[in-house]
Amino acid sequence: MLIDAFSRSIGFRYLYSGASGFSKLVNVISIVGLTLGISLLIVVSSVHNGLVDERRERLLRVVPHAFLADSELDQQQVEAIKAIDGVVDVRREFRGIALLIGSSGSPMALDLVGVDLSHPNVPVLDFYEGSLDSSNVANQLVISRRIARQQGIDLDAPLDLTFVLPTETGLLTQSSSFLLTGTFLMASEVDLLTVFVDIGSITGSALEKTGRMGWNIEVDDPFQVAEILIDVDGVTTWIDSHGEAFQAYQLERAAMYVLMTLVLLLAAFNIIASQAMLINVKRNDIAILATIGATRRQMMSAFAIQGGFITLVGIVLGVTLGLL
Repeated sequence: MLIDAFSRSIGFRYLYSGASGFSKLVNVISIVGLTLGISLLIVVSSVHNGLVDERRERLLRVVPHAFLADSELDQQQVEAIKAIDGVVDVRREFRGIALLIGSSGSPMALDLVGVDLSHPNVPVLDFYEGSLDSSNVANQLVISRRIARQQGIDLDAPLDLTFVLPTETGLLTQSSSFLLTGTFLMASEVDLLTVFVDIGSITGSALEKTGRMGWNIEVDDPFQVAEILIDVDGVTTWIDSHGEAFQAYQLERAAMYVLMTLVLLLAAFNIIASQAMLINVKRNDIAILATIGATRRQMMSAFAIQGGFITLVGIVLGVTLGLL
């Protein structure tokens, strides 16, 4: 056996009946330190994972994981992209910029997103009133509830949007009328300046030249989108368009792992230091045990039992507290 009965007897005796007041205090401090370290690791990891999920839910609700600006993509090519491991969905989408003349008379630049209402996986918006559906109503448009309140726009009100149309002789402006059929609650600042329209009101008109007609590619892990679509040419990922958010995520993850590693190292060093102090306190006992024939290995095993028990109790309590 690795640890004999003599070592076990001495080790458990130091833990319980044979432990002095100082030894008990050191054991308690070691257990508390490891418990707090483990529980803190679980709590911080959970918070970080929650923030990642929240970022994915809020920011990437409007921002496409990847966008392929290619209006000539045929169905066979679309199916080839869908077949890539990690790709969840590919849907038709238009992205451009429109100007809304606010109540103050000053133009407001909005991100215009044309969605295919016939597709089963259209963006899921938290509507305050109304909706964006595939009814027979032409030129449907939905905006955030905050913009509607700021501009005093009511449901079912007509809205004139101004588009910049590039031509051979320069830039021209063109207006188009839409019907406000719904307002949604914003989940992030990106939502605030985003309007959604039926892509049918864009396709085939002059407005199609004011933005980019393409394909919204959704993947199962947005943070690995560049690796998943590495073989797709001309694709723009959310990391390219919102790099600061991705860099913030990378920095958060690196800082979390460094801090948690330091916390666990401190807890481990605390146990090592406490064992060193206990060995120093038990010098007389060690001398007596050596006199009666205890080997160095047996004495080391006795103190290893004590340290192992403290570690086990600290891990169990830390995991329990962290999960709670």
